[in-house]
Amino acid sequence: MAASYSLTSSIYVNISELEPGRSSFGIKVRVVRCYRQPSPHKADPDGTLELILHDEIGDRIHATMDYGVFKDKKLDIIEGNLYKFMSFMVAHDMSKYRTTTNPFKLRLYNSTSITSFQDSDFPSSMYNFRDLFEIANDIAVDNFQLLDVIGRVVSYQKPTFVAKLSTNRMDFKIANTQGRELGCSLWSEYIDPVLEIFAKDDPRPIIICIQFGKITRIFDEIKVSNTFHVTKVTVNGETDVFKNFLDGMVPDAAGNQNNGIAEEFHDIYALFKNNAAQMSDISILTKVTETKNYWIDATIFSVETKGECWYRSCWKCFKKMPMDEKNRKCFICGELNFNDNFRYKIEVMVADIGGCAALMMWDTNCNTLIGKSAKHMKQLNDKAGTVIPRELKEALVDKRVLFEVKCPANKVNKDVPQFTVNRVAVDEDIFNIYAANYTPTKGSTTGSKNKVHEMDDDASSRLMKGKEKMDTDDKFEATFDGEYAENCKEVDSEETDVVYTSKKKKSKLKKDH
Repeated sequence: MAASYSLTSSIYVNISELEPGRSSFGIKVRVVRCYRQPSPHKADPDGTLELILHDEIGDRIHATMDYGVFKDKKLDIIEGNLYKFMSFMVAHDMSKYRTTTNPFKLRLYNSTSITSFQDSDFPSSMYNFRDLFEIANDIAVDNFQLLDVIGRVVSYQKPTFVAKLSTNRMDFKIANTQGRELGCSLWSEYIDPVLEIFAKDDPRPIIICIQFGKITRIFDEIKVSNTFHVTKVTVNGETDVFKNFLDGMVPDAAGNQNNGIAEEFHDIYALFKNNAAQMSDISILTKVTETKNYWIDATIFSVETKGECWYRSCWKCFKKMPMDEKNRKCFICGELNFNDNFRYKIEVMVADIGGCAALMMWDTNCNTLIGKSAKHMKQLNDKAGTVIPRELKEALVDKRVLFEVKCPANKVNKDVPQFTVNRVAVDEDIFNIYAANYTPTKGSTTGSKNKVHEMDDDASSRLMKGKEKMDTDDKFEATFDGEYAENCKEVDSEETDVVYTSKKKKSKLKKDH
């Protein structure tokens, strides 16, 4: 039912006062965003004009108009300018991705009156920034609410072609004034204008603002990416928000602003060849105070699993799907899955110079290490009827790997540290470069050559005996119940001895006590 207002008191109302129905009242607003949305239907080649508006209180609402009507009106709508809207329809906003928190949107027609006006006292609320630290740590993050971010570009990767989507993607990282970082991605036509600025040899810091960016989750990592047409990307803008960001940047220890931008190497070989890999060890990973990625040189000594080492997934979004023949539609993206698609999800225990840790590996990295797809491995396992396939153990256990792991800020269990693997490297050429350029000392991080820290003979001997015991004990089985905390004991502050204890031996020790 249409809302009723007393036009004698005011012909204009606030956005918060709008209710569903056809209106004869008006609103005074500033245009935050104005863009054209193409139509997916051939019958409507013009698409729509989309507007995001805010009133003098700061409340926002989305408005839409057929682009053909917009052309007929010969309107000139400019972002940042003020307009009066009269005679429109208020309806529920059913969009999947929301540009505002308002449950309603405006439908503008040929009869809608749109006129510009001037008011120097009308406030400007063009941005609605979210804190990068909150986004990176998943604090009150809504996957379907578009948001604004601003930050200094600290690193970037050259664009890569995503064959599945037949388009290019460029990843980069931004940092807030305190140095907190967040990953971002740009797709397709959004890349070239930004990449041109990134590649310039400019000593000034590069500040980028992404308006109406979309939350993207890649397993446990959160990024901000563009969504087509509505997202607006501005680099080194002239508005006050850019000036205020520069003024708020915290200098480094030497009193200088960190203005540099580094090229990240998507190719792992190039990463190590250019001495750009940030190496560390497990003892350091447990102490990080901000989310960051590190490389470790570690050896897998056991495969852990809670159930199977794979899951049935949607072929499009890779999310887990129930093992039910009737449920063929993904509840996340709505895609129909006519064929079974399986992906790896494997937990392994690894040891390096600094201790032991549990690593979670997903499909791409598992395929690299195992050499067989999850579907193929499942078929082998269905015949054998084992919990963990023998072929999988043989492919992983005792394998030395360079792991790139994500370290969440202040969230690492110090007794049983657990991390997610981003990338792996097992190529001999990469190991040769690593051996020549990277020799990190225990308890430090480095991107350059350092003195090698080696286990003493006694510690090395115990490590080998433990591995021999694991190999000969058929009933060896480890769990996440704290056993690893006992298996990874620090003899003193300088060395870490790794002792592997089978469950059979552990139960015997309990009886003795």
